[in-house]
Amino acid sequence: MNASSTKPWNGATESRDPGRSLEPPDGASTPRVAFAAAARSATGLRPDNQDSGLTAATLLAVADGVGGHVGGATASALAVRSLADARSEADGDPRILVGQLAAEANGRLSDICAELPVLSGMATTLTAVALSGDGRLGIAHIGDSRAYLLRGVQLVSLTYDHSVVQSLVDAGSLTAEQARSHPWRAVLLAALHGREDDLAAVEITAFRALPGDRLLLCSDGLWGVLPRQSIRRCLVVAGDVKSAADGLLDAALAAPAPDNVTVVVADVTEQGAAVAPAVVGAAAGSDRPPGGDRS
Repeated sequence: MNASSTKPWNGATESRDPGRSLEPPDGASTPRVAFAAAARSATGLRPDNQDSGLTAATLLAVADGVGGHVGGATASALAVRSLADARSEADGDPRILVGQLAAEANGRLSDICAELPVLSGMATTLTAVALSGDGRLGIAHIGDSRAYLLRGVQLVSLTYDHSVVQSLVDAGSLTAEQARSHPWRAVLLAALHGREDDLAAVEITAFRALPGDRLLLCSDGLWGVLPRQSIRRCLVVAGDVKSAADGLLDAALAAPAPDNVTVVVADVTEQGAAVAPAVVGAAAGSDRPPGGDRS
């Protein structure tokens, strides 16, 4: 693992749950699919937003700038803009695509740090999901932003926190409740800093999506203040992705969220009209395309 990073802490740990039980039956046909998505981002109780989010027809992402390091907002914005600039249809292996996108995002951080040494030490989490036309998901993940999948009423975790307290909980040294107040609760084991060894810590996983599945990507500003059952309930009852994203953001802010909150909700749908990419949060705080601020 790379050197640890510290960021504000909001919540508990998450058990690994790759969702293998939700794979479709062998031989099941899958229609051509794409994402219908909505994203929201807010500062919460903090003075600035260091989160960024991305929605596109075949690509989703959330990045959370590592607080306590110079340039957290810059790091998350650069990572998400890099993905938006490099997006492509994922009719090949989406695992390869998300791996390449994570490497490009990390490379952009490296380039900027070389140009502006004052930004050396900035870092960001990254959770990115690419969807192939036949329904395969490729997931690239580093840090403690999260991806969930809702199928029917079952909510499944698709990512695993790269944090010190998560490793201690896994080892049986801490309970989840003890993790909430542990002095190392803000320490990540991995994030993107623009260093070559960061990529060794990026987890690349695959999953098969089906029409009707609903995905959630979020920063810890959401999952750290809302219980899992509350998140599941909101995703289940919301009629569309916009309502789901709005409801989750509103619930987190009412908690109240002490940190930035970024929410990306996407439904897997049979392909319809093309959807232009859009960015929110720190990535939208620039006049550079693509997208605009939909916070």
